[in-house]
Amino acid sequence: MRESDVEPTLKPATTGSAARILVIEDNRSDVFLLDLALKKQDLRFELVHLATGGQALAFIRRQGAYTDAAVPDLILVDLHLSRYTGEDILREIRSANYLAGVPVCVWSSSQSRRDEALLKDLGVCQFITKPSGLDQFMEIGKAIKDLLPAHGAA
Repeated sequence: MRESDVEPTLKPATTGSAARILVIEDNRSDVFLLDLALKKQDLRFELVHLATGGQALAFIRRQGAYTDAAVPDLILVDLHLSRYTGEDILREIRSANYLAGVPVCVWSSSQSRRDEALLKDLGVCQFITKPSGLDQFMEIGKAIKDLLPAHGAA
């Protein structure tokens, strides 16, 4: 399957001022768990899931289906994508003027201090290590909610 054959997954917001969270992640199970973790926080949110680096670059560059895409309130990037690295995506985000004020968070199964140092240089506001257990995964929702102080509970 080519990257262009994969449609982005959009989760519609409910009502009110929903936090728009862009998730660039090739593991659909992690996105499912993230959705559950955010729901557990009673956060009004719209989850925009891009499954490939190619989709992410098109979104950032406002190409194709993403020409009129809304600016997210937070961007969450998996550090280890296929074909493109999280570092590639982060550099592209930082070069897009319209995303200048958007906080960017990286999540990864990597616990490398080298990765964390590089990410700080790229302006990443938080590094979240993906946990292996479900209970610990649910705690990610709180960390993300804390990065979105303007959005209240549902």
